[in-house]
Amino acid sequence: MNNKDVILCIDDEQIILKLMKAQLVGHFGEQFDFMFVETAEEAEVIIKNLKDEKRRLVMTIVDQILPGKQGTEFLTELALTFPYAIKILFSGKSDFESVIAAINEAEIYRYMIKPWDEVDFINIVSRGIQQFYIKENIELQLGEIHHRVKNNLTIITCLLELQINEIDDAGSKSYFQQSINRINSIAKVHELIYESEDMTSVDIKKYLEKIIPTIHSTLQDYAKNIEFEFDIPSYKLKVNQAIPLGLIFNELITNSFKYAFNESNEGKIVITMGVEGNRLAFSYKDSGPGFESSGSLRNTNSLGLMLINIQLQQLESIYTLNTNNTFELNFSFDAGRAKRVDNALHHMKPQN
Repeated sequence: MNNKDVILCIDDEQIILKLMKAQLVGHFGEQFDFMFVETAEEAEVIIKNLKDEKRRLVMTIVDQILPGKQGTEFLTELALTFPYAIKILFSGKSDFESVIAAINEAEIYRYMIKPWDEVDFINIVSRGIQQFYIKENIELQLGEIHHRVKNNLTIITCLLELQINEIDDAGSKSYFQQSINRINSIAKVHELIYESEDMTSVDIKKYLEKIIPTIHSTLQDYAKNIEFEFDIPSYKLKVNQAIPLGLIFNELITNSFKYAFNESNEGKIVITMGVEGNRLAFSYKDSGPGFESSGSLRNTNSLGLMLINIQLQQLESIYTLNTNNTFELNFSFDAGRAKRVDNALHHMKPQN
């Protein structure tokens, strides 16, 4: 198997590819595995193979006008598979709109106009390669930091669990367990980030799949037969958004178990997520009897609702609250550059 790092070049003109090859191979020699293709379709096959073979794509050099697809569109899609690959975009003319699109949509490293100066081209490629390996080193260090944070939080939860064993009062044990669940919600973010290739975001679907069964398993003293229904697509969410979101769901589920199902061992919790423009929209609803409220989470005496309100403010959320014969919270916030990864998850019931 070829273990060299890869630089991929895409242009529908053979003469341009030959010129790139002569300049790149002439300067870098056999340091990299250079690949040259004429279409985005050919490049997508190569990208899939590189991913399957766990090889590193250091850089992609792409023409803006490709058969059936623009270079910016291709590079935006590429970021889902190789988020740290350096992107260089070529164009045959100076087009201000293309420059703006390249910067905003594809997050390119450099935009160049044909014909190019060989010295400038090689310098840009060299600096881009250096940036890739610098970023890679930073990501390794960030991964280690997330791993250590997760381990430290695990130690804290273990100490709290040891303390629970020395407490006889059921109410006091409950407070300790709620604190443990809050810490676990934070720890799961760092765990998922450490396991992924992206050190700055977490897949919200995988995150909720991990924390909700954990919360469910610690609340069996309150209710046993609670059905969970999910409609949650996979999205890459920033770390500083994922942590408060996890804490919100921790408090919502805990409150439902404590108060919504007191008169029955059966109930239902429905959690959905959708997209409204550039916002993520969440809905949480339980089948409990509800309670009297002003329709606001402000000025509440409940610690759980107070914490939910604080986290909603941190996310700069817009929300509505319905407590008439149910508990239903709908909220949305700006997801930034969150991107959809795959299809929705339906009707998942946590395992005890």
